[in-house]
Amino acid sequence: MAKIFCTKEIPQSGIRLLEETGHHVTINKVSDLSKQQLIKEAKNCQALLTMLTDDVDADFLEQCNHLKIISQFAVGYNNIDIAHAKAHGITVTNTPDVLTEATAELAFSLLLCVARKVIPAHKNANIGKWTGWEPLGFLGKSLHNSTVGIIGAGRIGCEFARMCRGAFKSDILYYSRSRKPAFEQRYDATQSQLQELVSQSDVISIHCPLNSATAKLFNESLFSHVKEGAIIINTARGEIVDQEALINAIKSQKLFGAGLDVTSPEPLPSTHELYNFENVVITPHIGSATLKAREEMSLLACTNIANVLQGKAPLTPVTV
Repeated sequence: MAKIFCTKEIPQSGIRLLEETGHHVTINKVSDLSKQQLIKEAKNCQALLTMLTDDVDADFLEQCNHLKIISQFAVGYNNIDIAHAKAHGITVTNTPDVLTEATAELAFSLLLCVARKVIPAHKNANIGKWTGWEPLGFLGKSLHNSTVGIIGAGRIGCEFARMCRGAFKSDILYYSRSRKPAFEQRYDATQSQLQELVSQSDVISIHCPLNSATAKLFNESLFSHVKEGAIIINTARGEIVDQEALINAIKSQKLFGAGLDVTSPEPLPSTHELYNFENVVITPHIGSATLKAREEMSLLACTNIANVLQGKAPLTPVTV
């Protein structure tokens, strides 16, 4: 029997799987743990189930190099020092595939909310300002026959493209490190250089991972090339967008609006300037927040732990 520590409460399906195989699972039910608190808990365990908010850096891994597996409850794993984990023989896994549709749906929802001014219109009705039909009230942006630019044509980016292609007959451009022939053929998509993509796209949706090459990818320089009246959607990582540059682009009316499920930092302080703009919709990192996706994430993350503790290969390894 192994001891496993889970840094936040997750759906019980995965936890039951671990307990039924004889393991003891402790779940943190308070707030986010500090790194020192996490180190203290990890020292008594063979496996960790972590979240994006957990700081699993080189120092942590030096102190907890006895761990057999760190199972990340997310697709992204930029909070984990993968090189150090691998050097210590610690397996790291993530939860790809099972949240693809959920995250793409959220990106699509943000797009519709921004384009059709759903949030300010709702507020208008809710506070009693709706006094009659107005021909010039809450005029939004039509998405029919729009050009959609996908930054990062992985699973989620491709699913978002499918939705836009089907709903709006959108032309699809994509920016990726490698060419995606199947994606191109299926959705008549065209690979594009980054500046070219942002200058031509009515909608720009960010789906790339956060790394040294993508940190603040959307800076003042890139925003200067963005098409007038474009909408930017970010369901990837907040750090990919320079938020000051984003604010400047909104203030100058360069952008029609933005939909953000991720920010920097998270949570974004309630006093942050981004909350002042009616054409910016911010959600609290809920891309994978459907019952189906979270249940499947729980099962996958815990199956990875069970497999490694039994000497089997994990289903979705990050370290190989």
